[in-house]
Amino acid sequence: MVNKPKRIIIDTNLWISFLITKSFNNIDNLIATEKVQLLFSQELVDEFLQVTQRPKFKKFFKQKDVQLLIEVLGIHAELITITSSVEECRDSKDNFLLSLAVDGKADYLLTGDKDLLELKSMKATKI
Repeated sequence: MVNKPKRIIIDTNLWISFLITKSFNNIDNLIATEKVQLLFSQELVDEFLQVTQRPKFKKFFKQKDVQLLIEVLGIHAELITITSSVEECRDSKDNFLLSLAVDGKADYLLTGDKDLLELKSMKATKI
């Protein structure tokens, strides 16, 4: 019996870390194993692109690296359309990630965000 891939959301703060540390190989290896299915939404892409435009990050990575990462997501990740409205996070701007977790039936939401981490889970999704 083949195990289903784990459905995983990676928050913007970790994508930024991957860009800064040039850790694309970690993501490529993860995807190549077919043990995970990355999930994303238009809201997550929009947030990611907005954060990458902040002046404090300009010295750490190039825009071509950002575009490469977006292309990788477009090829290897599953785009989820958010339809639910979850309002559990004390930082309301992070609620879209919880909605994405519910609508995408995510197994894990990977983040470094304390407001999300304190929740520990959202329905079946471990944070």
